[in-house]
Amino acid sequence: MRDFFNSDNRIMRALGKLFDIGYLSIVFILFCIPVVTIGAALTALYYTTVKVVRRERGYVFHEFWHCFKTNFKQATFMWLIELVLLVVTGYNISLVYEANNATSGYLLGVYIVIGIIVIAVGSYSYPILSRFEMNNTAIVRMSLFVMAKHIYFTIPIVILVVGASLAIILLMPYVPLVPIVLPGLASLLCSFMMEIVLKKYMPKDGDESAWYNE
Repeated sequence: MRDFFNSDNRIMRALGKLFDIGYLSIVFILFCIPVVTIGAALTALYYTTVKVVRRERGYVFHEFWHCFKTNFKQATFMWLIELVLLVVTGYNISLVYEANNATSGYLLGVYIVIGIIVIAVGSYSYPILSRFEMNNTAIVRMSLFVMAKHIYFTIPIVILVVGASLAIILLMPYVPLVPIVLPGLASLLCSFMMEIVLKKYMPKDGDESAWYNE
């Protein structure tokens, strides 16, 4: 029984990670409530997922808040641009769908592809911001590059991001457990693919002992 409650016990470590995922998810949802802060919250969500949940370095709220405030201005600007693009694309999709004319099918396909690209770029941009010191233009360029080069990771990442987002929005009023678990869990699953990509572009002369290189 004593071994069961040992902090090094696999079961206890798994329960600890599950608690961290739940706590991180709640913090993320709360920081998303103002809407304009979603970009900074997404950046902090990924940073905390990798550093605390996966690498077991630091504490959830401390690391989340540190990343949130450090990248707030840059992440917020990127998010507002992404939000505008998503709203405009969604509006155009609704107009084309309602028009139902000879060119509707073609235009609908074009706008859907644009929407997917915007989501894919956003899916890479916030993790990149959490790891690298770049201006927004460089982040978008890198996001477009890795999105295309690592398409085999981009597809499941976009599916995870879209699926988790829809589940949180649609199920939150009916299944309170979803927002408590899903953001952290989806971020964790994405990180297993995202870290493979990001490590390929880490500086060769970087700190090999840094937590993200472990």
